[in-house]
Amino acid sequence: MTARRPVGAHHHPRHAASSAAVNIHVRDLAQLFNSLDPSPFWDRDLDRTAAQFIEEEFSEKLSVENWHLYVHAHEGSTSQADLQAALENYYGRMASSARRALREYFWGAQWTLVGGVVVFLLSMGLRSALARLTGNLPPILDQGLIILAWLALWRPAEMLLYGWVPLRRRQHLYERLAGIKAVIRLEAPAPAPGVPAPSPPLKAMVRAS
Repeated sequence: MTARRPVGAHHHPRHAASSAAVNIHVRDLAQLFNSLDPSPFWDRDLDRTAAQFIEEEFSEKLSVENWHLYVHAHEGSTSQADLQAALENYYGRMASSARRALREYFWGAQWTLVGGVVVFLLSMGLRSALARLTGNLPPILDQGLIILAWLALWRPAEMLLYGWVPLRRRQHLYERLAGIKAVIRLEAPAPAPGVPAPSPPLKAMVRAS
């Protein structure tokens, strides 16, 4: 099946695969990096289009044990060690940001829970106090205070039970990508008669076996 993305991709069926490979084809290895960043390769950011493609493809393969990234290029002076360092630096930084975001999320969820408990206790306390004063609390007010009390706990419960899962999944993805091994394969451009048709700036083929 062929999917249309910012970078083209071709998928092949995977049957109980223990490894997955992403093959990226570029004209020049410099296309993998942010062209506005003048830093050396080991300090440079990856091109966001290439990085996003890699993340999307491997995010579907978190259950696969071994990941491989192959970069095929016709030209470029980037060494394999430089590319490896760039990947580790980029995704290591992304993993650190994801861990910090997860900590901040849990911190916010805890304070949301405290606020929810306070509203719950106030609502139920007010309900009991009004019932004692009036002897017969109007049903609409009685039910309204009960609903308010439980709604105050709904959001904190959702955050603590489910909301953190996507953040943890992204952190795990970045941590694995920071340790992925990349291989550069320089290839001679295929000869073509006449004027060759322009090729896309970046394309990739994903293969899992």
